[in-house]
Amino acid sequence: MSDRINSVNSLLKKEISDLIHRQVKDPRINDFVSIVDIKTSRNLQNSTVYFSVIGDEKAQKNALKGLRSASGFIQNQLRKNLNLKYIPSIQFKLDQSLDQAEKIMSLLDSIDLSKHETT
Repeated sequence: MSDRINSVNSLLKKEISDLIHRQVKDPRINDFVSIVDIKTSRNLQNSTVYFSVIGDEKAQKNALKGLRSASGFIQNQLRKNLNLKYIPSIQFKLDQSLDQAEKIMSLLDSIDLSKHETT
């Protein structure tokens, strides 16, 4: 990935995180929402914002709905706050890597290693 894209991703991550916690007033988005990663296309036109939220499935779905609802506001604020020629179109997606890691760890824990040991 180019340095330019990495730089834009880093800038967007910081700015979007600040906007979510300071200016977005949607009750579906709680303080436990955090931006995990951002992937911006090579042409800098589209960014996928991966987020995580502490809570059950309902809290995750509500946060996703709230973030999608606030995406227009967030993009407008990005235009005002950032000195970029183009502000990418943003799309929010729930980052499920922690859930997947937890499932893998649970599966590994359930394997009885003693059955596979040789004496």
